[in-house]
Amino acid sequence: MVESRSAGDRAFRAINYTILTLILLVTLYPCWYVVVASFSDPVQLYGGSKILLWPRGFSLAAYEIIMEHTMLWKSYANTLLYVALSTVVGLALTILGSYVLSRRALPGQRVMLTLIMITMFFGGGLIPTYLIVVELGLIDSIWSMVLPSAISTYNLIMMLTYFRTMPLSLEESARIDGANDAVILTRILVPLAKPVIAVIALYIIVGSWNSYIPATIYLRDRNKFPLQVILREILISGTSNLDSLTSGYDDFAAYSESVKYTTIILSTLPVMVLYPFLQKFFVKGVMLGAIKG
Repeated sequence: MVESRSAGDRAFRAINYTILTLILLVTLYPCWYVVVASFSDPVQLYGGSKILLWPRGFSLAAYEIIMEHTMLWKSYANTLLYVALSTVVGLALTILGSYVLSRRALPGQRVMLTLIMITMFFGGGLIPTYLIVVELGLIDSIWSMVLPSAISTYNLIMMLTYFRTMPLSLEESARIDGANDAVILTRILVPLAKPVIAVIALYIIVGSWNSYIPATIYLRDRNKFPLQVILREILISGTSNLDSLTSGYDDFAAYSESVKYTTIILSTLPVMVLYPFLQKFFVKGVMLGAIKG
């Protein structure tokens, strides 16, 4: 019985590992293909097989073309600005809001939490949000990329549940020593909540970096467009000055295709570089917000 069970376990593990390996390959190959294609010779890549494991005629021509795309780098700088502002404003509002709502003695706390929870299931909609942005005079402003999505209900609840699990003795001891709410929040609670704050920051950064629809609705000036809008123009519309940059090459279509792969690499690189530094906080922060909640 023990031998048959061991054999069954080995067979199960073999099948399980095989399936997981196939899923891994299917998931990673598109990413690997884009990386390899960006370093391949545009002419050889365009006319060769669609299956690609290694660079086909190593070339940096596509990267050289991208370096001359001034609008792309302008949008890159815009996106970095939007991400920085969204992270600072989002964290500030989330921390302050969750601290206030975590005070059980707050009058109407339960009603406010209920109203906030409702927004997770029933959003206001695009048109009401647009009308609010118009009335606030934020159309074609950088703040239209920050304020409409400055705070997330999910992030607020995750931070709120963490603050609620802090021992009351910490706050009581601080108040005996003369500390007010600002001191308790900034010097005691926030340092202890670093894992959760890091996770929320990661959520905000990734969400803001990938934000595309708000820019197409609220922004009119192309000089304020984020990277994702320019990326869409290059990948789908084939515009954004791409034609003028590749028109001087013999095989226009081949170089245009390589530039698309290169643009994808450059647009995802910052998040890929940032994630390893925040990964150690990710699981810990999510577990703290979930288990303690």
